[in-house]
Amino acid sequence: MAAAKDTQRINEQQKAIETQKAEEAAKAAEEQKAIQKAAEEAAKKAAAQAQAVAEEAARKAAAEAQAAAEEAARKAAAEAQAAAQQAAAKAAAEAQAAAVQAAQQAVIAQAGVSPQDVDLLAALIQCEAGGEPYVGQVAVGNVVMNRVESAGHPASIPDVIYAAGQFSPVRNGSLSRTLSTGRVSASCRQAAVEAIAGSSPVGDKLYFRRANGRGGQIIGNHVFY
Repeated sequence: MAAAKDTQRINEQQKAIETQKAEEAAKAAEEQKAIQKAAEEAAKKAAAQAQAVAEEAARKAAAEAQAAAEEAARKAAAEAQAAAQQAAAKAAAEAQAAAVQAAQQAVIAQAGVSPQDVDLLAALIQCEAGGEPYVGQVAVGNVVMNRVESAGHPASIPDVIYAAGQFSPVRNGSLSRTLSTGRVSASCRQAAVEAIAGSSPVGDKLYFRRANGRGGQIIGNHVFY
């Protein structure tokens, strides 16, 4: 009888132990399941954050690339426009210079004057009136051409200019230096061409000098008489 009770007690204890183990195993399984669920949730959250970061980085990179492309396009367009404007301005200046040169050559050819004579007259105008108003530059050429046409003076531009004692740039050497350097302004050359073509701002006057109270037609710092 006592043995039967001991056996029953042992069986009950064994059953209790097994039940406890089963409960502990179930609890451990629940904990493992909870841990796995938490890990999955953390992984999901991390993946979402990583995707958000990647999308933001991609959006930022795309915006920067678009801004860079727009800036490059704007810069290229501005450079192209500037180059086109510069080319147009250069072409216009060259065309104008060619037109002026053609007009000058036509005047020179019609007057029967050599290019060397034009250079000489332009150099004299540069020396005598380089700093004067344009009309004053033409006036100096006008005086030289009046002398060429006058019976009392030599009949060519070189002979008039190099006549003894007539023009101070010949005496002081500045005319020779100007001819050798070729430093004659465009306005002085154009003034020479205009004078050769017959422009006569001082009429038939044959002389000029620094304005010092002498009567005559005053242009700039010169009096013509």
